[in-house]
Amino acid sequence: MKLSILILTAGLAAGAVAASAATRDGQRVAVEGTRFVRPDGTAFEWRGITAFMLVELVASGNEAEAAAYLDWAAANGVTVVRVLTMAHHLFRLTPADGLRALPRLLELAAERGVHVEVVALADTEEHVVDLDAHVAAIGNIAAAHPNAFVEIANEPFHETQVPALHDRDTLARLATAVPNEVVVALGAGALDNSGGGDYVTVHTPRGTPWEHVTALAEGRALVTKYGRPVVSDEPVGAAAELRPGARDNSPERFRAAALLTRMTGMYATFHYEGGLQARIPEGIEAECFKAWSEAWTLLPAGIEAGTFSVREATKGGLYETRLGEVTWVLAVAGAPLPAELTTVFMGPASALGRSAPSASGQ
Repeated sequence: MKLSILILTAGLAAGAVAASAATRDGQRVAVEGTRFVRPDGTAFEWRGITAFMLVELVASGNEAEAAAYLDWAAANGVTVVRVLTMAHHLFRLTPADGLRALPRLLELAAERGVHVEVVALADTEEHVVDLDAHVAAIGNIAAAHPNAFVEIANEPFHETQVPALHDRDTLARLATAVPNEVVVALGAGALDNSGGGDYVTVHTPRGTPWEHVTALAEGRALVTKYGRPVVSDEPVGAAAELRPGARDNSPERFRAAALLTRMTGMYATFHYEGGLQARIPEGIEAECFKAWSEAWTLLPAGIEAGTFSVREATKGGLYETRLGEVTWVLAVAGAPLPAELTTVFMGPASALGRSAPSASGQ
């Protein structure tokens, strides 16, 4: 199966496919409409990754291992690591130990120009914790570290969370304990009920191979609905073995997923099995990460602000985003390519082409 990116205009602006520089200044990121922006007004590119166990590594005396992971992340263009401040099932981290270790992790990340998405509440059914006090403490720590984002709860609807967190009003109340300067998301609920914060985290349907890719086409509707930055925060994860609905081992599908995520206007986080314990990707996970990362070299900076539409929804899908005078078309899972396009570049799993200009300039 091939996936393709194609340009429907006569030319490509110089530098349009060059990777834009990752944020390395550690300054507080803010929200402006549906974008993340730095203090100077330039766009912040969210290139997230699951690294749940980083706080635990610091708490358990393995700071060098956490630093090595952050070194790898910075060297590979990651701008946001997503971490848990308490856990019970994937690993053991008490809320008290999470609060104790979080400031040091934020310092380590800031030294490397990496931002941290701090998940305040997870596995709350297994912890005796004052939700309000814990979130307030997380908020105060985040306010003191300009490289911190806060997500109130990971999958608040999940059975591992106390029933109170299944209520979006409770999440919104908890968020008021976080100082205003900190950018906050409430946590991913159902796609039509994930808002309420400064930005929105969503966990899109995972489905079967390729279906978890095409499900991302809903991203534009979500961005429009919420009017805030939307982050696809925990899509299908990479792993050595394919487990439909949970894990995928196809670099090509991860490339397609990242491309489609950005084209819809959402921001992307790479999820993978090793990330649950904050292990640097290896083997097929590393190959999937590398393919996923190509979305920032094959697409121009700011593509999230383009105009997205579904051109063809059968046989995988044909999607397009117009940015300025360039229209980018992504053909997924064998979708037929428009006859007017001619290929000018062919890689092992992607094609880049352009059509002759029409009277309308497309």
